[in-house]
Amino acid sequence: MRRNKPIRWLLALALGARLTAAGGIDPAQYLEDVKFLSSDELQGRASGSPGLDKAAGYIEAQFRADGLEPLAGGYRLAFPVAVSATCGEGNRMAFRDGPKLVDLKLDSEFRPLSFSSSGVASGQVVFAGYGITAPEYGYDDYRGIDVTGKLVLVLRHEPQEYDEKSVFAGRIYTNHTQLESKGRNARLHGARGVILVADRPNHPNSIDELPGFSGAVGSASLGIPFVEVTADVAEEWVRRAGRTLDSVVKAIDKDLRPRSFALPRSFHVDLATDVRQQLRGVQNVVGYLPGRSEEYLIVGAHYDHVGLGEQFSLAPSLKGTVHPGADDNGSGSAGLIELARWFAGQPRHRRGIVFVAFAAEELGLLGSNFYVDHPVLPLGKAIAMINMDMIGRLRSGQLFIGGVATGSTFKKIVDEANRPARFEIESADHGGYGSSDQYSFTPKQIPFMFFFTGLHPDYHTPSDTWDKIDAGSTARLVDFIAAVAQRLVDSPQRPRFVKPSR
Repeated sequence: MRRNKPIRWLLALALGARLTAAGGIDPAQYLEDVKFLSSDELQGRASGSPGLDKAAGYIEAQFRADGLEPLAGGYRLAFPVAVSATCGEGNRMAFRDGPKLVDLKLDSEFRPLSFSSSGVASGQVVFAGYGITAPEYGYDDYRGIDVTGKLVLVLRHEPQEYDEKSVFAGRIYTNHTQLESKGRNARLHGARGVILVADRPNHPNSIDELPGFSGAVGSASLGIPFVEVTADVAEEWVRRAGRTLDSVVKAIDKDLRPRSFALPRSFHVDLATDVRQQLRGVQNVVGYLPGRSEEYLIVGAHYDHVGLGEQFSLAPSLKGTVHPGADDNGSGSAGLIELARWFAGQPRHRRGIVFVAFAAEELGLLGSNFYVDHPVLPLGKAIAMINMDMIGRLRSGQLFIGGVATGSTFKKIVDEANRPARFEIESADHGGYGSSDQYSFTPKQIPFMFFFTGLHPDYHTPSDTWDKIDAGSTARLVDFIAAVAQRLVDSPQRPRFVKPSR
Protein backbone atom coordinates (compact mmCIF):
# COMPACT_ATOMS: atom_id res chain seq x y z
CA MET A 1 0.00 0.00 0.00
CA ARG A 2 2.90 2.37 0.61
CA ARG A 3 5.07 1.54 -2.40
CA ASN A 4 5.58 4.42 -4.87
CA LYS A 5 4.56 6.77 -2.09
CA PRO A 6 6.55 9.76 -3.45
CA ILE A 7 4.83 9.45 -6.85
CA ARG A 8 1.42 9.27 -5.24
CA TRP A 9 2.20 12.23 -3.04
CA LEU A 10 3.17 14.43 -5.99
CA LEU A 11 0.14 13.39 -7.98
CA ALA A 12 -2.07 14.00 -4.99
CA LEU A 13 -0.68 17.51 -4.59
CA ALA A 14 -1.19 18.18 -8.28
CA LEU A 15 -4.83 17.20 -7.97
CA GLY A 16 -5.30 19.21 -4.79
CA ALA A 17 -5.89 16.13 -2.65
CA ARG A 18 -5.69 16.83 1.06
CA LEU A 19 -3.59 13.95 2.35
CA THR A 20 -1.82 13.72 5.66
CA ALA A 21 1.95 13.51 5.80
CA ALA A 22 1.57 9.75 6.09
CA GLY A 23 -0.34 9.63 2.81
CA GLY A 24 -3.66 8.57 4.34
CA ILE A 25 -7.03 10.14 5.05
CA ASP A 26 -6.88 13.53 6.79
CA PRO A 27 -9.12 13.39 9.92
CA ALA A 28 -9.65 17.16 9.88
CA GLN A 29 -10.82 17.19 6.27
CA TYR A 30 -12.98 14.13 6.89
CA LEU A 31 -14.66 15.89 9.82
CA GLU A 32 -15.27 19.02 7.72
CA ASP A 33 -17.24 16.86 5.28
CA VAL A 34 -19.31 15.40 8.13
CA LYS A 35 -19.91 18.85 9.62
CA PHE A 36 -21.33 20.20 6.38
CA LEU A 37 -23.49 17.17 5.63
CA SER A 38 -24.98 17.22 9.14
CA SER A 39 -25.31 21.01 9.43
CA ASP A 40 -28.60 22.77 10.18
CA GLU A 41 -28.37 24.27 6.70
CA LEU A 42 -29.15 20.84 5.23
CA GLN A 43 -32.10 20.24 7.57
CA GLY A 44 -31.52 16.50 7.91
CA ARG A 45 -31.20 15.73 4.17
CA ALA A 46 -34.70 14.29 3.72
CA SER A 47 -35.47 12.81 0.30
CA GLY A 48 -37.02 15.42 -1.97
CA SER A 49 -35.90 18.33 0.24
CA PRO A 50 -33.73 21.36 -0.63
CA GLY A 51 -31.26 20.11 1.98
CA LEU A 52 -30.69 16.90 0.07
CA ASP A 53 -30.12 18.91 -3.11
CA LYS A 54 -27.46 20.98 -1.31
CA ALA A 55 -25.78 17.79 -0.12
CA ALA A 56 -25.78 16.46 -3.70
CA GLY A 57 -24.19 19.72 -4.87
CA TYR A 58 -21.47 19.44 -2.23
CA ILE A 59 -20.60 15.85 -3.16
CA GLU A 60 -20.63 16.68 -6.87
CA ALA A 61 -18.27 19.60 -6.27
CA GLN A 62 -15.80 17.33 -4.47
CA PHE A 63 -15.92 14.72 -7.24
CA ARG A 64 -15.42 17.41 -9.86
CA ALA A 65 -12.53 19.07 -8.01
CA ASP A 66 -10.72 15.75 -7.63
CA GLY A 67 -10.96 14.95 -11.32
CA LEU A 68 -13.52 12.16 -11.27
CA GLU A 69 -15.26 11.72 -14.59
CA PRO A 70 -19.03 12.19 -14.99
CA LEU A 71 -21.07 9.38 -16.45
CA ALA A 72 -24.28 9.53 -18.51
CA GLY A 73 -23.80 13.21 -19.26
CA GLY A 74 -23.24 14.45 -15.72
CA TYR A 75 -22.51 13.58 -12.11
CA ARG A 76 -26.15 13.37 -11.02
CA LEU A 77 -28.54 10.59 -12.02
CA ALA A 78 -32.12 11.62 -11.21
CA PHE A 79 -35.08 9.43 -10.30
CA PRO A 80 -38.50 10.21 -8.76
CA VAL A 81 -39.73 9.70 -5.23
CA ALA A 82 -43.18 10.39 -3.86
CA VAL A 83 -43.15 13.19 -1.30
CA SER A 84 -46.84 12.63 -0.54
CA ALA A 85 -49.73 10.44 -1.62
CA THR A 86 -53.48 10.51 -1.17
CA CYS A 87 -56.09 7.80 -1.51
CA GLY A 88 -58.71 8.75 -4.10
CA GLU A 89 -62.36 7.82 -4.33
CA GLY A 90 -62.07 5.27 -7.13
CA ASN A 91 -60.74 2.28 -5.18
CA ARG A 92 -62.76 -0.90 -5.69
CA MET A 93 -62.06 -4.60 -5.17
CA ALA A 94 -64.23 -7.66 -5.66
CA PHE A 95 -63.78 -11.39 -6.25
CA ARG A 96 -65.92 -13.87 -8.09
CA ASP A 97 -66.06 -17.64 -8.06
CA GLY A 98 -68.29 -18.60 -10.93
CA PRO A 99 -71.37 -16.36 -11.04
CA LYS A 100 -71.04 -15.14 -7.43
CA LEU A 101 -69.54 -11.62 -6.99
CA VAL A 102 -68.36 -10.43 -3.56
CA ASP A 103 -67.37 -6.79 -3.00
CA LEU A 104 -64.65 -6.06 -0.45
CA LYS A 105 -64.88 -3.09 1.89
CA LEU A 106 -62.25 -0.36 1.53
CA ASP A 107 -60.18 0.17 4.70
CA SER A 108 -61.59 -2.82 6.59
CA GLU A 109 -60.91 -5.59 4.03
CA PHE A 110 -58.57 -4.05 1.45
CA ARG A 111 -56.55 -0.91 0.95
CA PRO A 112 -54.16 0.33 -1.77
CA LEU A 113 -50.57 1.12 -0.85
CA SER A 114 -49.12 4.58 -1.41
CA PHE A 115 -46.82 3.43 -4.25
CA SER A 116 -49.57 1.61 -6.14
CA SER A 117 -50.30 2.79 -9.64
CA SER A 118 -53.80 4.01 -10.43
CA GLY A 119 -55.66 1.74 -12.81
CA VAL A 120 -57.67 -1.43 -13.19
CA ALA A 121 -56.62 -5.05 -13.16
CA SER A 122 -58.53 -8.30 -13.17
CA GLY A 123 -57.80 -11.94 -13.67
CA GLN A 124 -56.85 -15.25 -12.12
CA VAL A 125 -54.92 -15.20 -8.83
CA VAL A 126 -51.63 -17.01 -8.22
CA PHE A 127 -50.23 -17.41 -4.72
CA ALA A 128 -46.51 -16.57 -5.06
CA GLY A 129 -45.28 -17.20 -1.53
CA TYR A 130 -43.25 -14.26 -0.26
CA GLY A 131 -42.94 -12.83 -3.76
CA ILE A 132 -39.15 -13.15 -3.63
CA THR A 133 -36.61 -14.02 -6.31
CA ALA A 134 -33.21 -14.30 -4.62
CA PRO A 135 -30.66 -16.11 -6.79
CA GLU A 136 -27.94 -15.25 -4.26
CA TYR A 137 -29.78 -17.50 -1.78
CA GLY A 138 -30.96 -20.09 -4.29
CA TYR A 139 -34.58 -19.17 -3.59
CA ASP A 140 -37.34 -18.17 -6.03
CA ASP A 141 -41.07 -18.07 -5.26
CA TYR A 142 -41.75 -17.68 -8.99
CA ARG A 143 -39.96 -20.85 -10.01
CA GLY A 144 -42.26 -23.15 -11.96
CA ILE A 145 -45.27 -20.82 -12.11
CA ASP A 146 -46.53 -18.45 -14.82
CA VAL A 147 -48.02 -15.20 -13.55
CA THR A 148 -48.14 -13.34 -16.85
CA GLY A 149 -51.33 -11.27 -17.00
CA LYS A 150 -52.45 -12.52 -13.58
CA LEU A 151 -52.69 -11.10 -10.07
CA VAL A 152 -50.20 -12.41 -7.51
CA LEU A 153 -50.97 -12.91 -3.83
CA VAL A 154 -47.78 -12.53 -1.74
CA LEU A 155 -46.86 -12.66 1.95
CA ARG A 156 -45.61 -9.55 3.72
CA HIS A 157 -42.20 -10.50 5.14
CA GLU A 158 -39.65 -13.18 4.20
CA PRO A 159 -39.13 -16.85 5.03
CA GLN A 160 -37.37 -18.03 8.19
CA GLU A 161 -37.41 -14.53 9.64
CA TYR A 162 -36.84 -15.83 13.19
CA ASP A 163 -34.12 -18.33 12.26
CA GLU A 164 -30.75 -16.73 13.01
CA LYS A 165 -29.04 -19.38 10.88
CA SER A 166 -31.18 -18.62 7.84
CA VAL A 167 -29.57 -17.42 4.61
CA PHE A 168 -32.14 -14.63 4.80
CA ALA A 169 -30.13 -13.27 7.74
CA GLY A 170 -32.61 -14.16 10.49
CA ARG A 171 -34.23 -11.32 12.51
CA ILE A 172 -32.62 -8.74 10.21
CA TYR A 173 -34.69 -8.22 7.10
CA THR A 174 -33.00 -8.15 3.73
CA ASN A 175 -33.91 -5.93 0.80
CA HIS A 176 -36.27 -8.66 -0.43
CA THR A 177 -38.74 -7.87 2.33
CA GLN A 178 -39.21 -4.31 1.05
CA LEU A 179 -42.70 -4.07 -0.39
CA GLU A 180 -41.38 -2.07 -3.35
CA SER A 181 -39.01 -4.96 -4.11
CA LYS A 182 -41.91 -7.43 -4.10
CA GLY A 183 -43.83 -5.15 -6.46
CA ARG A 184 -40.92 -4.74 -8.86
CA ASN A 185 -40.33 -8.48 -8.87
CA ALA A 186 -43.98 -9.21 -9.64
CA ARG A 187 -43.98 -6.71 -12.49
CA LEU A 188 -40.77 -8.20 -13.93
CA HIS A 189 -42.48 -11.60 -13.96
CA GLY A 190 -45.41 -10.18 -15.93
CA ALA A 191 -47.98 -9.86 -13.14
CA ARG A 192 -50.90 -7.49 -13.71
CA GLY A 193 -51.18 -6.54 -10.03
CA VAL A 194 -50.05 -7.44 -6.50
CA ILE A 195 -52.17 -8.40 -3.49
CA LEU A 196 -50.32 -8.39 -0.17
CA VAL A 197 -51.30 -10.34 2.95
CA ALA A 198 -49.70 -10.56 6.38
CA ASP A 199 -47.91 -13.85 7.16
CA ARG A 200 -50.00 -14.29 10.29
CA PRO A 201 -48.41 -17.56 11.56
CA ASN A 202 -45.13 -15.68 12.11
CA HIS A 203 -46.93 -12.82 13.85
CA PRO A 204 -49.58 -14.47 16.04
CA ASN A 205 -50.00 -11.44 18.27
CA SER A 206 -50.87 -9.11 15.42
CA ILE A 207 -54.46 -7.96 15.04
CA ASP A 208 -55.95 -8.68 11.62
CA GLU A 209 -56.51 -5.03 10.79
CA LEU A 210 -55.09 -3.16 7.84
CA PRO A 211 -52.64 -0.35 8.59
CA GLY A 212 -53.87 3.13 7.70
CA PHE A 213 -53.10 4.52 4.27
CA SER A 214 -49.65 6.11 4.42
CA GLY A 215 -49.25 9.37 2.57
CA ALA A 216 -45.63 9.73 3.67
CA VAL A 217 -42.64 9.98 1.36
CA GLY A 218 -41.67 6.79 -0.42
CA SER A 219 -41.31 5.01 -3.71
CA ALA A 220 -42.92 6.40 -6.83
CA SER A 221 -45.57 4.35 -8.59
CA LEU A 222 -44.48 0.83 -9.47
CA GLY A 223 -46.56 0.79 -12.64
CA ILE A 224 -49.03 -1.86 -11.47
CA PRO A 225 -51.79 -1.83 -8.83
CA PHE A 226 -50.65 -2.93 -5.36
CA VAL A 227 -53.16 -3.52 -2.55
CA GLU A 228 -53.25 -5.27 0.79
CA VAL A 229 -56.05 -7.54 2.04
CA THR A 230 -56.72 -8.98 5.48
CA ALA A 231 -55.54 -12.47 6.34
CA ASP A 232 -59.16 -13.58 6.72
CA VAL A 233 -59.92 -12.59 3.13
CA ALA A 234 -56.80 -14.32 1.77
CA GLU A 235 -57.48 -17.41 3.87
CA GLU A 236 -60.92 -17.74 2.31
CA TRP A 237 -59.32 -17.57 -1.13
CA VAL A 238 -56.54 -20.13 -0.68
CA ARG A 239 -58.96 -22.66 0.82
CA ARG A 240 -60.45 -22.87 -2.65
CA ALA A 241 -57.19 -24.52 -3.68
CA GLY A 242 -57.30 -26.92 -0.73
CA ARG A 243 -54.62 -25.05 1.24
CA THR A 244 -54.37 -22.84 4.32
CA LEU A 245 -52.06 -19.88 4.78
CA ASP A 246 -50.77 -21.27 8.07
CA SER A 247 -49.75 -24.60 6.53
CA VAL A 248 -48.08 -22.98 3.51
CA VAL A 249 -46.08 -20.51 5.61
CA LYS A 250 -44.91 -23.22 7.98
CA ALA A 251 -43.92 -25.49 5.08
CA ILE A 252 -41.82 -22.76 3.41
CA ASP A 253 -40.12 -21.90 6.68
CA LYS A 254 -39.34 -25.53 7.40
CA ASP A 255 -37.20 -26.29 4.35
CA LEU A 256 -36.97 -22.98 2.44
CA ARG A 257 -38.67 -24.47 -0.61
CA PRO A 258 -41.27 -22.35 -2.44
CA ARG A 259 -44.90 -23.49 -2.23
CA SER A 260 -46.47 -21.33 -4.95
CA PHE A 261 -49.69 -22.38 -6.67
CA ALA A 262 -52.54 -21.03 -8.80
CA LEU A 263 -56.02 -20.63 -7.43
CA PRO A 264 -58.82 -22.31 -9.44
CA ARG A 265 -59.43 -20.82 -12.89
CA SER A 266 -63.03 -20.08 -11.90
CA PHE A 267 -61.78 -17.67 -9.23
CA HIS A 268 -61.11 -14.10 -10.40
CA VAL A 269 -60.38 -10.78 -8.72
CA ASP A 270 -61.46 -7.41 -10.12
CA LEU A 271 -59.43 -4.46 -8.90
CA ALA A 272 -59.46 -0.68 -9.39
CA THR A 273 -56.94 1.59 -7.61
CA ASP A 274 -56.92 5.35 -7.25
CA VAL A 275 -53.71 6.69 -5.69
CA ARG A 276 -52.51 10.22 -6.33
CA GLN A 277 -48.84 10.95 -5.77
CA GLN A 278 -46.86 14.16 -5.66
CA LEU A 279 -43.47 13.35 -7.15
CA ARG A 280 -40.13 15.06 -6.79
CA GLY A 281 -36.76 14.21 -8.28
CA VAL A 282 -33.76 13.15 -6.22
CA GLN A 283 -30.29 12.28 -7.48
CA ASN A 284 -27.65 9.66 -7.06
CA VAL A 285 -24.26 11.36 -7.38
CA VAL A 286 -21.77 9.33 -9.41
CA GLY A 287 -18.10 9.87 -10.27
CA TYR A 288 -15.74 7.57 -12.14
CA LEU A 289 -12.01 6.89 -12.05
CA PRO A 290 -11.14 4.76 -15.11
CA GLY A 291 -8.78 1.83 -14.83
CA ARG A 292 -6.64 0.08 -17.40
CA SER A 293 -9.47 -2.38 -18.14
CA GLU A 294 -13.24 -2.21 -18.46
CA GLU A 295 -13.73 -3.91 -15.10
CA TYR A 296 -14.48 -1.73 -12.10
CA LEU A 297 -15.23 -1.65 -8.39
CA ILE A 298 -18.32 0.11 -6.99
CA VAL A 299 -17.82 2.11 -3.78
CA GLY A 300 -20.98 3.56 -2.29
CA ALA A 301 -22.67 5.23 0.66
CA HIS A 302 -26.11 6.78 1.06
CA TYR A 303 -26.19 10.51 1.75
CA ASP A 304 -29.87 11.01 2.60
CA HIS A 305 -31.29 10.98 6.12
CA VAL A 306 -34.69 11.51 7.77
CA GLY A 307 -35.04 15.30 7.70
CA LEU A 308 -37.12 16.54 10.61
CA GLY A 309 -37.98 13.02 11.70
CA GLU A 310 -41.29 12.52 9.89
CA GLN A 311 -42.23 8.82 9.98
CA PHE A 312 -38.70 7.60 10.72
CA SER A 313 -37.75 9.30 13.98
CA LEU A 314 -36.95 7.16 17.00
CA ALA A 315 -37.57 10.21 19.20
CA PRO A 316 -41.29 10.79 18.51
CA SER A 317 -41.55 13.75 20.89
CA LEU A 318 -38.84 15.54 18.88
CA LYS A 319 -40.40 15.20 15.44
CA GLY A 320 -40.22 18.55 13.68
CA THR A 321 -36.64 19.22 14.77
CA VAL A 322 -33.57 18.62 12.63
CA HIS A 323 -32.27 15.05 12.68
CA PRO A 324 -28.72 15.82 11.46
CA GLY A 325 -27.64 12.26 10.63
CA ALA A 326 -23.93 12.75 11.28
CA ASP A 327 -23.27 9.04 11.67
CA ASP A 328 -26.25 7.93 9.57
CA ASN A 329 -24.91 8.49 7.06
CA GLY A 330 -22.79 11.61 7.02
CA SER A 331 -19.97 9.37 8.22
CA GLY A 332 -20.17 7.01 5.24
CA SER A 333 -20.72 9.85 2.75
CA ALA A 334 -17.65 11.68 4.05
CA GLY A 335 -15.73 8.43 3.76
CA LEU A 336 -16.86 8.14 0.14
CA ILE A 337 -15.66 11.69 -0.60
CA GLU A 338 -12.28 11.11 1.02
CA LEU A 339 -11.77 7.75 -0.68
CA ALA A 340 -12.49 9.35 -4.05
CA ARG A 341 -10.00 12.11 -3.26
CA TRP A 342 -7.36 9.62 -2.15
CA PHE A 343 -7.70 7.32 -5.18
CA ALA A 344 -7.75 10.32 -7.55
CA GLY A 345 -4.22 11.06 -6.39
CA GLN A 346 -2.84 7.70 -7.49
CA PRO A 347 -1.67 6.27 -10.81
CA ARG A 348 -4.33 4.42 -12.79
CA HIS A 349 -5.15 0.98 -11.42
CA ARG A 350 -5.85 -2.29 -13.21
CA ARG A 351 -9.59 -1.68 -12.68
CA GLY A 352 -11.62 1.48 -12.44
CA ILE A 353 -13.74 2.68 -9.51
CA VAL A 354 -17.28 4.02 -9.62
CA PHE A 355 -18.07 6.15 -6.57
CA VAL A 356 -21.82 6.45 -5.87
CA ALA A 357 -23.59 8.56 -3.25
CA PHE A 358 -27.04 6.99 -3.09
CA ALA A 359 -30.22 8.96 -2.39
CA ALA A 360 -33.42 7.67 -0.74
CA GLU A 361 -31.85 4.76 1.14
CA GLU A 362 -34.03 5.58 4.14
CA LEU A 363 -37.14 5.11 1.99
CA GLY A 364 -36.25 1.53 1.11
CA LEU A 365 -32.92 1.49 -0.79
CA LEU A 366 -34.54 3.38 -3.65
CA GLY A 367 -31.35 5.00 -4.94
CA SER A 368 -29.32 1.81 -5.08
CA ASN A 369 -32.25 -0.12 -6.55
CA PHE A 370 -32.57 2.55 -9.24
CA TYR A 371 -28.84 2.34 -9.93
CA VAL A 372 -29.00 -1.45 -10.33
CA ASP A 373 -31.98 -1.12 -12.67
CA HIS A 374 -30.28 1.71 -14.64
CA PRO A 375 -26.52 1.09 -14.40
CA VAL A 376 -24.22 3.67 -15.94
CA LEU A 377 -21.69 0.95 -16.81
CA PRO A 378 -22.40 -2.74 -17.54
CA LEU A 379 -22.97 -4.54 -14.24
CA GLY A 380 -21.25 -7.59 -15.67
CA LYS A 381 -18.00 -5.64 -15.47
CA ALA A 382 -18.50 -4.81 -11.76
CA ILE A 383 -16.22 -7.06 -9.74
CA ALA A 384 -17.55 -6.11 -6.27
CA MET A 385 -19.39 -3.49 -4.25
CA ILE A 386 -18.16 -1.77 -1.08
CA ASN A 387 -20.81 -0.01 1.05
CA MET A 388 -20.22 2.29 4.03
CA ASP A 389 -23.14 3.01 6.34
CA MET A 390 -22.64 4.39 9.87
CA ILE A 391 -18.85 4.12 10.17
CA GLY A 392 -18.23 7.10 12.46
CA ARG A 393 -18.34 5.61 15.93
CA LEU A 394 -15.68 2.95 16.20
CA ARG A 395 -15.65 1.53 19.72
CA SER A 396 -12.60 -0.31 21.06
CA GLY A 397 -11.47 -1.04 17.51
CA GLN A 398 -14.54 -3.21 16.88
CA LEU A 399 -15.66 -3.23 13.25
CA PHE A 400 -18.40 -5.18 11.51
CA ILE A 401 -17.86 -6.18 7.88
CA GLY A 402 -20.88 -7.83 6.32
CA GLY A 403 -20.59 -9.81 3.11
CA VAL A 404 -17.06 -11.16 3.50
CA ALA A 405 -18.48 -14.60 2.68
CA THR A 406 -19.98 -13.37 -0.63
CA GLY A 407 -16.61 -12.96 -2.40
CA SER A 408 -14.21 -15.84 -2.99
CA THR A 409 -11.15 -13.66 -2.35
CA PHE A 410 -12.57 -11.35 0.33
CA LYS A 411 -11.37 -13.04 3.51
CA LYS A 412 -7.77 -13.14 2.32
CA ILE A 413 -7.92 -9.50 1.24
CA VAL A 414 -9.45 -8.36 4.52
CA ASP A 415 -6.93 -10.34 6.58
CA GLU A 416 -4.00 -8.90 4.64
CA ALA A 417 -5.26 -5.33 4.90
CA ASN A 418 -5.99 -5.75 8.61
CA ARG A 419 -2.52 -6.90 9.64
CA PRO A 420 -1.22 -3.34 10.01
CA ALA A 421 -4.65 -1.90 10.91
CA ARG A 422 -5.41 -4.38 13.71
CA PHE A 423 -9.16 -3.91 13.89
CA GLU A 424 -11.24 -6.40 15.83
CA ILE A 425 -13.41 -7.62 12.97
CA GLU A 426 -16.73 -9.38 13.21
CA SER A 427 -18.36 -10.82 10.11
CA ALA A 428 -21.46 -12.88 9.35
CA ASP A 429 -21.17 -16.40 7.98
CA HIS A 430 -24.37 -15.99 5.95
CA GLY A 431 -22.81 -13.10 4.05
CA GLY A 432 -24.77 -9.99 4.98
CA TYR A 433 -25.94 -7.75 7.77
CA GLY A 434 -28.70 -5.19 7.87
CA SER A 435 -30.74 -3.73 5.07
CA SER A 436 -28.50 -1.17 3.43
CA ASP A 437 -27.57 -0.41 -0.16
CA GLN A 438 -25.34 -3.45 -0.67
CA TYR A 439 -28.46 -5.64 -0.75
CA SER A 440 -29.59 -4.04 -4.00
CA PHE A 441 -26.61 -5.65 -5.73
CA THR A 442 -27.07 -9.20 -4.47
CA PRO A 443 -29.75 -10.22 -7.02
CA LYS A 444 -27.14 -9.46 -9.68
CA GLN A 445 -24.70 -11.71 -7.82
CA ILE A 446 -22.18 -8.94 -7.27
CA PRO A 447 -20.12 -9.76 -4.15
CA PHE A 448 -20.13 -7.03 -1.53
CA MET A 449 -18.57 -5.81 1.69
CA PHE A 450 -20.54 -3.67 4.11
CA PHE A 451 -18.58 -1.60 6.64
CA PHE A 452 -20.44 -0.65 9.83
CA THR A 453 -19.42 0.41 13.36
CA GLY A 454 -22.72 -0.27 15.10
CA LEU A 455 -26.01 1.20 16.25
CA HIS A 456 -26.25 3.60 19.19
CA PRO A 457 -28.93 5.51 21.15
CA ASP A 458 -28.61 8.54 18.85
CA TYR A 459 -29.70 6.58 15.77
CA HIS A 460 -32.56 8.41 13.96
CA THR A 461 -32.75 11.10 16.64
CA PRO A 462 -31.74 14.78 16.74
CA SER A 463 -28.70 13.86 18.86
CA ASP A 464 -26.82 12.15 15.99
CA THR A 465 -24.46 15.14 15.73
CA TRP A 466 -21.00 15.71 14.24
CA ASP A 467 -19.26 16.23 17.60
CA LYS A 468 -19.86 12.54 18.43
CA ILE A 469 -17.95 11.35 15.39
CA ASP A 470 -14.49 9.96 16.20
CA ALA A 471 -12.68 11.53 13.25
CA GLY A 472 -9.26 10.05 14.07
CA SER A 473 -10.48 6.47 14.35
CA THR A 474 -12.77 6.83 11.34
CA ALA A 475 -9.95 8.21 9.18
CA ARG A 476 -7.93 5.15 10.16
CA LEU A 477 -10.91 2.98 9.21
CA VAL A 478 -11.24 4.70 5.82
CA ASP A 479 -7.50 4.06 5.30
CA PHE A 480 -8.25 0.39 5.91
CA ILE A 481 -11.15 0.45 3.43
CA ALA A 482 -8.80 2.08 0.91
CA ALA A 483 -6.34 -0.79 1.42
CA VAL A 484 -9.11 -3.31 0.81
CA ALA A 485 -10.32 -1.45 -2.28
CA GLN A 486 -6.80 -1.12 -3.66
CA ARG A 487 -6.28 -4.87 -3.45
CA LEU A 488 -9.57 -5.42 -5.26
CA VAL A 489 -8.76 -3.08 -8.14
CA ASP A 490 -5.18 -4.34 -8.56
CA SER A 491 -5.52 -8.08 -7.99
CA PRO A 492 -5.15 -10.31 -11.08
CA GLN A 493 -7.91 -12.49 -9.63
CA ARG A 494 -11.51 -11.32 -9.86
CA PRO A 495 -13.62 -12.34 -6.83
CA ARG A 496 -16.27 -14.93 -7.56
CA PHE A 497 -19.74 -14.51 -6.03
CA VAL A 498 -20.41 -17.15 -3.38
CA LYS A 499 -23.96 -18.01 -2.36
CA PRO A 500 -24.35 -17.73 1.42
CA SER A 501 -24.35 -21.05 3.23
CA ARG A 502 -27.01 -21.92 5.80
